[in-house]
Amino acid sequence: MPVQLRGPAVTVSVRPMSRLRRLSRPSLALASRRFAPGLALLGALGLGSLVACEKTPDADTNTPSTPGAAGGTVMRYKVAPSRLKETIKVSFGISGGGGTGEIKVDATGLLDISDAGNGKLKIGRSVVEVRELEMTGALKPKPKEGEPLPDFKAELLAGKGASIIDALGNEDKSASAALPENAKKKDDAKSEFSGFMDFLGLPSDLPAEGLAEGTPWKTKKEEPAGKGPMAVDMESDLTYTLVKIDASSGKRLAELKIEAEASGATEMSQGGQSMMISVDATTESTIVFNLDDQIPVSYHLAITQVGTYGQRGSGELRISIDATYEPAT
Repeated sequence: MPVQLRGPAVTVSVRPMSRLRRLSRPSLALASRRFAPGLALLGALGLGSLVACEKTPDADTNTPSTPGAAGGTVMRYKVAPSRLKETIKVSFGISGGGGTGEIKVDATGLLDISDAGNGKLKIGRSVVEVRELEMTGALKPKPKEGEPLPDFKAELLAGKGASIIDALGNEDKSASAALPENAKKKDDAKSEFSGFMDFLGLPSDLPAEGLAEGTPWKTKKEEPAGKGPMAVDMESDLTYTLVKIDASSGKRLAELKIEAEASGATEMSQGGQSMMISVDATTESTIVFNLDDQIPVSYHLAITQVGTYGQRGSGELRISIDATYEPAT
């Protein structure tokens, strides 16, 4: 059975290595499930808005190790209707026990933002253009016997979804699940690339404190991941730095740098044998935030995660995301 890891922003499953090796028809969604420790850590690091998100109330603690700046710069999304065009490039690569491969996507999405009440926003997501879709190595799909490969670009273009977030970008998963846009139709086959929709959206976990320019604000997070005997304690250290505020364009644009390290481990018993699973990740991200309009201008994220699965070896997952935002007409 899979080991479920739940952080404050993501819930995923860590599959036994024997299943990690079987990549017959991979996709972004499939690869996300089978090489999930890194995606779980995106949530633990507080940087997971562009991947499958799940906010678990009171599941984590956020303990500042340095105080926020009195009267410092505060970043919050404006709770008001708007429409944004998001141009996004995603690279998702794996190596190790599950093989070596990469998926690259260059696409444009539409974010339809509305007031969801109680200080929250509803984000409708759709894909409007796919410029590039490349799959190599172990993540290159293979057709089923006697069938042609699906039109993956068409699947991407057909993708739609919605989520409910707070002013810091954190998702309310239960509210999102209740949205009609996310209802599953019995007669609809799940798209192989439905998971790509989770890469679209606004950056999450804006700093909860006001920041002084050039002064790092550090915080620690500890959260239990998973349930019952499979629970694992995740620890992460985050550093937020307001690099600068540039008003030369006529708008105040804040450049925010976020650095994070996270790790966790658990012992899994299966078939009378025990196996220690450990995950370590480093993440760097940069958000350029329009303080006047309260919307993101650009977002960059790079994460490297290494998972060790006892005597069955280890694997590495790398995710790179570059996104830009502009008002949509």
